[in-house]
Amino acid sequence: MRQYVIFNVGDYSFGVDILEIVEIIKPNKIVKVPSMPQYVEGIIDVRGTSVPVYNLAKRLEIDSKVESQKIIIVELSKFQLGFLVDDVSEILKIEDDKIEKASESIRGIKRKFIDSIARVGDDMIIILDLKNVLTMEEEENIQEFIKNS
Repeated sequence: MRQYVIFNVGDYSFGVDILEIVEIIKPNKIVKVPSMPQYVEGIIDVRGTSVPVYNLAKRLEIDSKVESQKIIIVELSKFQLGFLVDDVSEILKIEDDKIEKASESIRGIKRKFIDSIARVGDDMIIILDLKNVLTMEEEENIQEFIKNS
């Protein structure tokens, strides 16, 4: 049994292993950065550290029209990254036998971002593989940007 932070983006419920999450914050001033992909909102200052913020709805190519949002800060390899999500709903313990590998037939969300599917009661929660949200090139670009900022 593991704990997952459950959050919403558009009409979808997602989960991320709680051990991958550094903190959850309300968005403060996001500074736009020129020449970034449209799913990169910009950077925020988190206690003196520049943290790039990805709009998860845009990155996953799903619709979201929510006004109030949260930023989930995660630690990826050598730096922190923020993911803008609609709302964080709960922390949930999910038994291993309720989680299954995602089938190749899942449509509507980029498959490479999905690790597995958890079935909790009548709900299905998509467990994200955050390591696949960035390409190697994007990771290198972010590391270079952080180093120079």
